[in-house]
Amino acid sequence: MKKILMIVGLLCLLLIGLAEALLPKLGSEALVRELQQALKTDAVTVSARTFPACRLLIGHIGDIDIEAEHGMLGNLPTEKLSLHGECVQMPQDVLLNSNFAITDADVLTLTGIVTEGNLADFLNRDIKEIDDAKVKITKEKVLADATTKIMGRKADVHIEGVFFIEENKICLRLTNVQVKKIFFGRDLTANFFDRIDLYDFNRLNMPVELDEAIHEEGQVVLKASRHPGKTYGDGRKKSTKGENK
Repeated sequence: MKKILMIVGLLCLLLIGLAEALLPKLGSEALVRELQQALKTDAVTVSARTFPACRLLIGHIGDIDIEAEHGMLGNLPTEKLSLHGECVQMPQDVLLNSNFAITDADVLTLTGIVTEGNLADFLNRDIKEIDDAKVKITKEKVLADATTKIMGRKADVHIEGVFFIEENKICLRLTNVQVKKIFFGRDLTANFFDRIDLYDFNRLNMPVELDEAIHEEGQVVLKASRHPGKTYGDGRKKSTKGENK
């Protein structure tokens, strides 16, 4: 009898060891596949860690780090996206039904980089009034030279603006739009639109809010994080550690 119990115990330990070794790898691979589809890029890496590893089966992850290159936020191309989370809760069927989402976390930070080329691609593809845009990003503002049509005539247009945040959306506020030599060799100050909405972070399947849009030479860095007391999709307010529930 003791021998049987010893064998059973050894088998249990072996199964636990295999689960601790294999589940994080299998879970990370499943998340990679889901994120590749969601972000429309193959360049995704995921590191998911938790103990005991069986908690992955109910959507709990102790620590997670995600890196994605050339991913899409809606229609906005990005150069790089980085996510770090601690004590993360996902839907219980996240590994089975390919529905990546984060419902709660003690710590959640998201960083995105949008380059001049990314912004030019967005303007050329998604803004019907603009073609052939070439973009320069400085520490102070965004500059773009493009072509447009005014009353059926093709004209060069110079655009200046700044990134800003409004209602958890990242937007481009246009501070100057100058159409070149459209009437009798004269420039025209145009007012096609005063802002361009780039992406609504409320569409992300995770509880983060935009904190900063930092202009740098050649790129803009977007930073978002979990805010205590934010209302999520189920209408309830989650609590962080130490908050009253």
